[in-house]
Amino acid sequence: MKRFSVIGAGNLGTRLIHSLVKKGYHLTYIYKKAKFKNHLFDPALTDDMGLMVEGSDFIIIATQESKIRKAAEFAAASSHPGGKFFFHTSNSLTSDELVSLKEKGAFTASFSPLQTFAGFDRDVPVDLFTGIYFLAEGDTGAVKLAGEIAGDLNARVIPVAKHEKIYFHIAAVCASNLLVSLLKLSESQLKKVGSTYGIDVLLPLVKQTLKNIEARGVEASLTGPFKRKEMDIIKKHLELLQGEADEAALYQALTEFLKK
Repeated sequence: MKRFSVIGAGNLGTRLIHSLVKKGYHLTYIYKKAKFKNHLFDPALTDDMGLMVEGSDFIIIATQESKIRKAAEFAAASSHPGGKFFFHTSNSLTSDELVSLKEKGAFTASFSPLQTFAGFDRDVPVDLFTGIYFLAEGDTGAVKLAGEIAGDLNARVIPVAKHEKIYFHIAAVCASNLLVSLLKLSESQLKKVGSTYGIDVLLPLVKQTLKNIEARGVEASLTGPFKRKEMDIIKKHLELLQGEADEAALYQALTEFLKK
């Protein structure tokens, strides 16, 4: 089970390729897309889906979420997937997206990393899988294989039910994208005083907050005026933010959520 191919070689797909190859897996093919640029693994590019499936033990579909089902349907119609393992990497979608492959005898599962993948040098990527968690649900054999692959990546698997995936996704979006939104709000305040410094002046504080959470948990890591219940300070903040209705609304909503 060491031969694999990838459909969708974007940030996540390309990082998986690098990491799996480094761990001794053999990259058979990358399904060729028009946007794909020169890359270390160019020799693996193919536009022959049948050849790709035939030469692989497992295939990872790492496309955008809206394209996963269509990619699976195309693979099912263009190859003989029986006995092969197919995974998709979406945190919000279940293995049902791969039903067309399952109906033709493939073993299917969603196998999605709780990690964020921004832009990077495709030829020299940093390992972002060590120590992380993958969500896995689907056919028993496919989930078992997912666990073995995750183990080889020095990661861990959380077996989940289909209905649980969306809540993990909400949690991940809050911890990643909404964190960026909060730091955007912080950056906006720095600009109001004409600061020559950017968000970098707050990064040590952010990093220490994350260390506190890792060591003490979320609730025990609350500090500052919220922890001391100095609501007069919070009120003053809100008064100053009134000129920017969206900023005030966001600050107010988060303040109320912390009170719960």
